[in-house]
Amino acid sequence: MSIVPSETRGVWLRAVATLLACSLAARSGAAWAGDAAPAAPEVATRRLLDALDERQMPDVALWVLDRIVGDPDTFPTLQKEASFRRATALVAASRLETDAKKRAQILDDAEKEIERFLAAGPDGEQAIAAFTQKGNLLVERGRAKVEQSKRAGEDVKARLAEAVEFFDKAIKALEGKGDKEIATATNAEDAVLKELRTVDQRLVELQGTGKPDEKEEEGGKAAKKPPRKPSDMRLVEQLEERQDALRGQLLQTRLLIGGAYFEKSKALPVGSEEWKAALNKSAADYKELFTKYRSRGAGLFARYYEGRNYLLLAQAETNADARKKMVDQSLLTLSDVSGLDGEAGFVPSLRAKAIGATLEGWLELKKYADKEFKDFDERMQKIVLATVPLDRLDPDLLTMKYRAALFYERTADALQDKVRGRPLLQNAKKLALEVAKVNRDHAHEARVLLEQLGKSLPEDAAGVAASFESAMDAVRVSLAAMQQKQAEAKQAQAAGNAAGSEAAQKAAAVERDKLIDGLRKALPLATEEDLDAVNQARYMLTFMLYDARRLHDAAALGTFLAERYPNARGSRQAAKVAMASLQQLSKDGAPEWRPAAKRQCADMAGLIIRTWPEEAESADAAVIAIATATEARDPEKLLEILAQVPTASPRRAEVLLLAGNALYRDVLDKRSLEEGARPAAESLAAWKQRAAEAIDEGLAAIPPGTPPAKTTVAAVLARVRMAIEDGNRELAQRLLEHPEYGPWTLVNGQDPNFASGSLAEATLPVALRFFIQADQLDKAQQAMDKLEAAAGTGEEASAKLTAMYLTMGRDLQGQLDALGAGGKTGSPEALAQATAILGGFEKFLDGVAKRDQKTSSQIWVATTYLSLGSGAGTGSVVPKAKAEGYLAKAAETYQRLLQNGGDEITKFEPAIRLKVANVYRELGKWDEAQEQIDWILADPKRQNSLETQIQAAELLQTAGEKSADKEKAEQYLKQAIVGRRNGASVVWGWGGIANKLARQAFASSDEKALDARAKFFTARLNVAMCRLARAKAATQDREKLLEMAYNDIAITYKLYPEMGGKGMEKQFDRLLKEIEKNRGAPAPKGLSGLNESQPAATGAGT
Repeated sequence: MSIVPSETRGVWLRAVATLLACSLAARSGAAWAGDAAPAAPEVATRRLLDALDERQMPDVALWVLDRIVGDPDTFPTLQKEASFRRATALVAASRLETDAKKRAQILDDAEKEIERFLAAGPDGEQAIAAFTQKGNLLVERGRAKVEQSKRAGEDVKARLAEAVEFFDKAIKALEGKGDKEIATATNAEDAVLKELRTVDQRLVELQGTGKPDEKEEEGGKAAKKPPRKPSDMRLVEQLEERQDALRGQLLQTRLLIGGAYFEKSKALPVGSEEWKAALNKSAADYKELFTKYRSRGAGLFARYYEGRNYLLLAQAETNADARKKMVDQSLLTLSDVSGLDGEAGFVPSLRAKAIGATLEGWLELKKYADKEFKDFDERMQKIVLATVPLDRLDPDLLTMKYRAALFYERTADALQDKVRGRPLLQNAKKLALEVAKVNRDHAHEARVLLEQLGKSLPEDAAGVAASFESAMDAVRVSLAAMQQKQAEAKQAQAAGNAAGSEAAQKAAAVERDKLIDGLRKALPLATEEDLDAVNQARYMLTFMLYDARRLHDAAALGTFLAERYPNARGSRQAAKVAMASLQQLSKDGAPEWRPAAKRQCADMAGLIIRTWPEEAESADAAVIAIATATEARDPEKLLEILAQVPTASPRRAEVLLLAGNALYRDVLDKRSLEEGARPAAESLAAWKQRAAEAIDEGLAAIPPGTPPAKTTVAAVLARVRMAIEDGNRELAQRLLEHPEYGPWTLVNGQDPNFASGSLAEATLPVALRFFIQADQLDKAQQAMDKLEAAAGTGEEASAKLTAMYLTMGRDLQGQLDALGAGGKTGSPEALAQATAILGGFEKFLDGVAKRDQKTSSQIWVATTYLSLGSGAGTGSVVPKAKAEGYLAKAAETYQRLLQNGGDEITKFEPAIRLKVANVYRELGKWDEAQEQIDWILADPKRQNSLETQIQAAELLQTAGEKSADKEKAEQYLKQAIVGRRNGASVVWGWGGIANKLARQAFASSDEKALDARAKFFTARLNVAMCRLARAKAATQDREKLLEMAYNDIAITYKLYPEMGGKGMEKQFDRLLKEIEKNRGAPAPKGLSGLNESQPAATGAGT
């Protein structure tokens, strides 16, 4: 509720609590000693409340007042004021409340508090303040009802009737009854008069002048006679000060009364007798005030309000003569104010009000057509034409300038002399431009006037602005017009007006295009002195070009600003716009542009990180750079980003976690590459170490109590997998079960973002693998149960469950493969760790197989045995005999499930047969494996299963590469490329898989798209590999097959030059060199040679 920042409010609350505690303690101590209550605590608290009122902290003030009410003994005097002070704080609080209903309730409470205070019969200053506050509160409530009546769907008549009731009550609270004797004040005016008369009488008594002056209330002075005693002299001085203050309060109260009648008129039908009566009464009150106080500021304000009221009355008058007479009366009245000289204090603002109203009257009377009209003299024109800083252009000045522009334009039009009228039109244009570019009061009307003036008054014959500054003025007008149309579009959208919103959006686009055109015309007009403003204009143009989807231009201009003028205002934002433009081009631009846009986007992100390392834009750029590097499968780039992230960056933790997670994914991907394309084991180990360090550092930087983000949990999960792989069970368990961001903790919690969905599906296989290896079998069983629950019960449940089992199986294979890789092969440590892992899994698997006969559990047992019996670790850390035993157990379990049959088996049968096919493939039984694949893909619904199609293509490729029968090998390899049909069964082959994935792979850069992209390039690589294998075994058509294999890679490179990232690019390069070597090339060039030549015409075939 308070407008003071929350941290400042917190400091104040602590200070207030301390002060109140001290006050209470002081009072308690005094009472204990038997002394009278000291005044100090109450004085200090009163000062505190005044300070809170001054700093607009009504919520804190209300809290203090609640404490005061709760302790009547400590604050006896403040107790009496509590209701009034509460009302004051509630009124202040209401101004901060945006909800209309809540605001009305707060004002209701405030009104009740004032009534409670007045019921106690206050007098003197308290009565004056209370009645005045009551009047102001009721006026405010009346205004709120008037505004409410303007909303769509409101009962206008009822709301305005309620407003009138509030205004009448306000007038009653403010206006006196005119009685000479005031026994009890019942309104603000009488309360002031009663107090003032008391002071006047006391002064008479002290000065011995007999009777107070009849005009004393109006500021007259009684004839003074010096008092006889020094003490009386001091008292007289105090009373005279009080007398002046009360006269000021009386004047202010009477201004409020006139204002209340004026506000009441707004709730009455225009032109009605009641409306006229309210305005006339208001004008009469103001006239009386001016007559009495014509030399004081308040009197001059009253004179302006009087003239304004006459003008309103004239505009509603239907009789032409009476209307003219009233306007003349208004103008005569306003002339007392519009002719004021000086620039100090309130004079400029009040004079602007009066001139604005005067111009309105002249326009009403068509004075612009009067050739003898001389009142719009040089002095007044100098005032309206004076340039005012934008931040000082308040509503009164804007009204004055707009009406002056209109008066100039109509005067020029009435002259019918272009030579004499041109200076007037130039003045009109200057003033209209000044109003339009501020985009507040009268901005729309000023823009309409500018359009009219633009047709008749170009700045030169070519329509080009005379200077950079004047051109930028026109730009600001277009900017204001665009912003207005955008606001209208939002309002229409919120109101459910789709057509109106669309029309406003189109109008905004037109203004934006004008803005772009204006900026491009303005920039060549700039001089060296305009450099700061020019760079701001360049930034504005960058943003507008981006908004207009002119992304190439936005990227070029934003890059120019960032590189050439990094310290200019707007350069950081321009760089960010350039990066966003390049990012859009890399996704949605023409295919031939995308690779270059990706590289430039990464370069821009690096420039932002280097140029503004401590700014928020640097962290944003790092996040985009990580995404780009992840997409490109570029671990070196990720390492570079990690090295650049500044220590003080506000998003350092997030960047470290993202980069660390991405780097570990790259390590896993590159481990699976073929020997020639796989990075050195040392590089993989170094990348993994840096990924772990980044995640550890990122987690350490997260403040305690921070709610977990998905990126944090994903990074923690990656770190857990590393710890499991390293055999660091303590770290893995601590991270898994961390109370705030532990994946296992969250998957067991209540937050659906973590307890279900993709993160839960990623967490559970990792947790299951860890708990099995850690011999925590109860938790392992719990994880397994949650896996089944996460799969759900729908049609996709079996496929989802199988996919999660596959994930765990791959991780397990990867862990065993890593133990059997590089220098670890055959080492006692690797063998001991592998034996422990296998022992843990055997124990758990045998237990599950015996005690849990659910189909899903048995499938998991068989699938895990299959994972243990296959993979690169077989024969090194997993003895061959043991591996074959695992495969036999897997086959036995799968076959038993198929023999059992039943409804549940039917649901899982495709997944089971796919696993049986895998077992047969590991055993080299190609035809038996193919039978299982054909059974699965005979169902048209299952033919769209990507995983099944990939396994079918892998099976055909492996069979072709390993089959001793050359004829069968050729058939398998050919089918692996183009697919096969066997009865109802349809296998896509690698070519078909690539075609199916092409659209999704390059649609975006999210996880699904990146996965599809990786599979797309793998499919294209395997097409070429199969052709090369066919060519090597061929006795005829060898050259043709080699040429086709060459073209498979060349066409892929031409369409997708990034080639799936550096790791995949190495595989393509290695394969292409082998193809070239088989074609007889003396010095194979690989992918680099494709930049020198185009692929041959032959593109595809069998």
